[in-house]
Amino acid sequence: MNSSESEDQEINIEEEELSKPIILAQANKGMEIQENSDPFNGTFVFFDEDHTLGNSLRYILANQPNVEFCGYSLPHPSENKMNMRLQTVNETKEKVMNDGLKCLSQICDIIEDKFKQALEKK
Repeated sequence: MNSSESEDQEINIEEEELSKPIILAQANKGMEIQENSDPFNGTFVFFDEDHTLGNSLRYILANQPNVEFCGYSLPHPSENKMNMRLQTVNETKEKVMNDGLKCLSQICDIIEDKFKQALEKK
């Protein structure tokens, strides 16, 4: 692969991959969704996360065509959690969040592969 191919590499997510649920919470840690009756608007609370996930995920979600608003906050330094607010159009907030997390995961896999390739060239 030449350098122009690697720069132009796109992340292609198959529709069947997007339909598989991603596990977000285990043993009361991980993530919870603050309950409300609106399927297109809500807040996700991520535990033991900070700006590293928050800003990356916000960027991925904000660039989706079905996202009207996305933002995150860290309520207080003594609280070990991150709040992600998401407003969507035409798709449920859970599906959009799931798709965003999968996309971010694929980006991380690509970065890891590039790093390993660079190490092998040394």
